Order: sequence, then C-alpha cells, then structure tokens
Amino acid sequence: FFVFFFQAEDGIRDVERSRGLGDVYKRQTFMFGNAIKVTPVLEDHTSTLISYFPNSDWYEFPSLKKVMSYNPNSKEGKNLTLVCGLENENINVHLKGGVILPYQSAPLADTSITAITKLKSLPISLIVIPDHDEKANGKVFYDEEQSLEKLTYHDYSLTLANSEIIVKLMGGNPQYKYMGLDRKISQITVINAKKYKDTLCAKAFNLRGQAIELNFKYEAADEKLVLTAKSGNLDIEDLTKVISVSYTHLRAHETSLHLVCRLLLEKKKQKT
Repeated sequence: FFVFFFQAEDGIRDVERSRGLGDVYKRQTFMFGNAIKVTPVLEDHTSTLISYFPNSDWYEFPSLKKVMSYNPNSKEGKNLTLVCGLENENINVHLKGGVILPYQSAPLADTSITAITKLKSLPISLIVIPDHDEKANGKVFYDEEQSLEKLTYHDYSLTLANSEIIVKLMGGNPQYKYMGLDRKISQITVINAKKYKDTLCAKAFNLRGQAIELNFKYEAADEKLVLTAKSGNLDIEDLTKVISVSYTHLRAHETSLHLVCRLLLEKKKQKT
C-alpha cells in the first residue's frame, strides 16, 4: 500500500506540456514516479497516438529499445508518434534515462498472481538505465502493510555512479526482518552499457564487507551488461554495493579489488 502511496505522491499527471497539441494530448500521458511514462489508449479504434517526451533518453518497455536520445543543445523535448492497439502487443510504457527500476516477471502460463502476497514469493530484477551523465537512481520499498509508525518497513535507495551501484537503507527499522522472497535480486541488467563492454570482473559486497563473485555477460547486440550471482540470489538486506571493473577502470582506480582483477587478467594473459 505504502509504495503506491509514495509513487502517487511523486507522480506527475502531465508531462510538462505538449507542444501545440492542446489539453487533449496532455491528458493522454502521465508519469508514475519520476521515470515511468504511461500513454494509455482512451478512445476506440485508435492505431496511433502523439505523445510529448521531455528532453532525455527514453526507452520502450519491456523491449528496452531506445526511442529518443538526450539533446545537450536544447531544452525542448519531442512529440513522438506511438503505435498502439492490442494486436501490436504495445502497451506504450516508457522509461526515462537515469533510473534503477525494480521489477518482477513470471511465466505467462502462471495465472495465479492475483495478490500482493504472491508477488512476495518472487525475486526481483533490477534494470539500470544510466542517463547522459552515466548516473542512475532508484528505490526499493518493502512493508507489511501496517502503520508507518510501527517501522515494519524498509526503504532502500539505489545509486549508480563510477561503475558502482550503492545500496543504502534510508528509512525503517534496521532490526526489522522482512521475510518476503522479493528482497532477493535474481538479475541486474545495465542497458546502454557500451562503456562496460570490457568488464573483467564483477562483485557484490555484503554488510560485513565480504565480496560475492558475480557472473557477468556483455551482450554487444543490445549493448547491455547482465549480472547474476554465481550461487543463489543477492539479498538486498545484506547488500552494500555492486561493482564492475574494466581494464581502463583498473588503471585509473587501483584498489584492492581492482588489483585482484588485474592479477587475474595478467594470469589469464600468461596462460594464453
């Protein structure tokens, strides 16, 4: 309940203003939070819609295909023509650059997801969409649907900067133990990730400072980096940061973790 309340508090009904299109088009789009743009079909027999996108990087969901790029030389956005209709399987949800989005997915054949309690039994994934400054922010909120005064909730911030995703508990009771399996992270996908194509190693760190080795795969065709734990899932309650290291990053910032990665790389070169 509270996560919907906070999202509604932050949501913006109209996306700035539609250039020269009038109030009708303004009412055809709205923001859920600060990075999810929804353009619903409000009239019968509609095959296309015109929707205004503020100046930023925008991606279609769930395909994550880029539909608009940030223009550093302009403050103006663009009016884009969107294809709609169920026959096109297009729901016209778009994500703004600079967001870390938690989401859940289930097999299409699973029709049993009819309540929040079912969602609590599924792990989450994170979509990381860096903006034009290579930064991104997000939030994950867990609660037991009780009063906020009881502090039976956890409010986590997620921040991407300098090739690191920092996880920080911002609100709630640190002693409270949330039992839902949706606190587990099954996968982290970084899109528009060309800068990470030379990733050598990826690790996560828990609250005790211990490193957790991650599987990583750069998919050149889609320019995305996919991270998964080598054993089980990552627990957001016991997570402080996730880091990916490339050869360039090693030379610029030589820490103990980067040193280990460089030694592994040099060992690999010696073998070949």
